[in-house]
Amino acid sequence: MDRNEQIISLAEVGDRTDATLNGSFKAKVYVLDQAEVDVNYVSPYASNSNGGMVAIPEEGVEILVCSPQGSTSWYYMGATFAPEPEQVEGSRLPDGSVHPLARIDPENYKARGVPMRISLKSVNGAGLTLSEEYNPDYINKKTELKSTVNKTISLIDSPGIDAIILDSGNGAKITLTDDPKNQSVPSRALQIETVGPQKYLNIESQTDIVVKDGRELQLINLSTGAKAPEGKPNLAGNVNIQSEKKDVNLFTKADEGRIFIECINESGSNQVIEIQTNGSDGAIRIKTKGKVDIEATDIGINATGNINMKAAGDLKMESGGVTSIKAGGNINADGSQIQLNGGMSTAAEPDIGNAESYYENEGVTTY
Repeated sequence: MDRNEQIISLAEVGDRTDATLNGSFKAKVYVLDQAEVDVNYVSPYASNSNGGMVAIPEEGVEILVCSPQGSTSWYYMGATFAPEPEQVEGSRLPDGSVHPLARIDPENYKARGVPMRISLKSVNGAGLTLSEEYNPDYINKKTELKSTVNKTISLIDSPGIDAIILDSGNGAKITLTDDPKNQSVPSRALQIETVGPQKYLNIESQTDIVVKDGRELQLINLSTGAKAPEGKPNLAGNVNIQSEKKDVNLFTKADEGRIFIECINESGSNQVIEIQTNGSDGAIRIKTKGKVDIEATDIGINATGNINMKAAGDLKMESGGVTSIKAGGNINADGSQIQLNGGMSTAAEPDIGNAESYYENEGVTTY
């Protein structure tokens, strides 16, 4: 064979073991009666530093190799995807198997019968897809990175979705949208979905959740308790806020700000709002520059020690039934005058306000 001419031939990849780690491999060259030669790997990109691209073909793949004019070495040019002579229309071969190109990307010709995707795929399914597919009824513009077990990072420019999606392939997903035309997907939104627990851990700094000039800041638990730990049915459906070392603060800075703590289910029973301290010298203080209103069907006050009441103005007590005062010791009453049935007492007239939240006993429903 004249080595003064460039030789180009089909070949089949053989053993890819390379002690030099330079990417060379064995191949059976057809023009040499399938004699096995060393083939040097050729990359579409390289740099003089650490940059470059390496994708050595798999054993058994048909490739194109060349031996340049005046050289005895062989170089890899690329893998071949020429159709078989008997191939029927579509991606199926006569024996029913799928053509290699279709195995790499079965949707490459989906949009208009012409290739509109660039695909890089490993033998186990991991890969990168750059899609510019479109026709009047179908648009699929995206860049997608995929693992062997279907974990994906998708940058989608299709108008219906228009989002960045990080998907675990097993029920966990993060979606960041721009301006999708599909009205069921909110615009410029972040959505995090998981089947398992979510944990946000700040090691050394501060965590802020801020609504700058939008709408509500809502924390909603929709759990029915069906997924509660076995034997612990009450450990589901709750909303818990806890500080291990310091205070829990709840503020409003609005001029007419209100803070509501309310059990809103009117058909519910045994509803309780409990404020409690467990320390031996703990205290509960209610303090305001205005007034304190307490209204209930029954009011009970119990102290294991003393009860002290003091009014800078009048102190009025009234009952519609019997008023009973009982002491284990003396009953002392002092005043400038003490009138008994003298017609001098005045009725108590508590002015109980009736503030209601903006949700009118319906709770937060805009989720």
